[in-house]
Amino acid sequence: MPDHPNSPPPDLTRVRRIVLTVVSFVAISILAAWLLYALRMVLLLLAFTVIFCYLIAPLVDFVERPLRFSNSGRKLPRWLAISIVYLVLIGGIILAADKIAPRLSEQIAAFSDNVPVYAQQLDQYVKSLEKLPNRYRLPQGWRQYLLDWTASTRQAAIEWLKAIVGRTVRLTLFLPWLILIPVIGFFFLKDAKAASNRFLASLPESDMRHRLTLFLREVSETLAAYIRAQLMACAVVGVIEGGGLWLLGISYSLVLAVTAAVLEFVPVVGPLTLGIAATLVASFHSTESALAVAGFLILFRFIHDYVIYPRLIGAGVEIHPVAVILAVISGAELGGVTGVFLSVPVTALLIVCWRHWRKLRTDRVIQLQTMPQDLATIE
Repeated sequence: MPDHPNSPPPDLTRVRRIVLTVVSFVAISILAAWLLYALRMVLLLLAFTVIFCYLIAPLVDFVERPLRFSNSGRKLPRWLAISIVYLVLIGGIILAADKIAPRLSEQIAAFSDNVPVYAQQLDQYVKSLEKLPNRYRLPQGWRQYLLDWTASTRQAAIEWLKAIVGRTVRLTLFLPWLILIPVIGFFFLKDAKAASNRFLASLPESDMRHRLTLFLREVSETLAAYIRAQLMACAVVGVIEGGGLWLLGISYSLVLAVTAAVLEFVPVVGPLTLGIAATLVASFHSTESALAVAGFLILFRFIHDYVIYPRLIGAGVEIHPVAVILAVISGAELGGVTGVFLSVPVTALLIVCWRHWRKLRTDRVIQLQTMPQDLATIE
């Protein structure tokens, strides 16, 4: 249908402005995505540094505060409090390594010596699975499908083990981070509060400063609650699972305890991997041991996930279990093990952002609704 003869001509300047805005937005988005990918290792280093800072920040605050028996009210300098905490941590790590490392090395060496025997037993497990279709007289098509599935699963398990070994070797490339993280963390702990105060003071509007202060405070409290709860959960899981496996007479209980504590930092995937590994190791000795280990771990995970962990994390982080599972799956798809590790804290931050954005929008709607009444009052 032809345009109306009296319709105004299109505003070409406005059209150009819109097209330029869209093109600029797309270009900036692509550039930002490329920068995030190119600097992903730097961002990962900063993420681990932030986690490290949140872990030791309460200790630094405790050392920094004035002594109760001193009437002067003077505090230690921030840099001195951080240095004292660093020295205490280094001493604790050296002492723990001196007590635990020899026994841990013995168990790792014993496990390495038994690897050929365990490999033969694992091969017997696979052969027993391959005989099941014939024993139960399944249709030929089903038998062939199960045989193909068993063969592909065995090959996938071998490739998975090779990938784990390769990634473990590549982890040695991150050994310099053991120095970089405390060094960068020292400056974060020392100057973070002053930098945050200067940034908030530079904002022109008091309402914006207030909102941003509340937002940053909630982000900090959420991260602190999650990281400290995870650290305590790692300690609890390592001690209880290690003690339980030792009481059950399972070999390599210390290795499994340390592994359980480390894997607890990886939600869902970590505990599941540890459970499968511990049950498999126990099955190499006896079926009764495997059943006892599986029952113990299932019972403990139920108590931990629904009784212990909610009390550890408190109300600082409110994430539904379904959201945790979806976050872990999405993190695995996007970033592998690193994505799984960072999935839950990132989800918690997104929830905080969503909550503040919704509150800001609600406040604006209330302001717009009350504005006509205020104008009428003025008139």
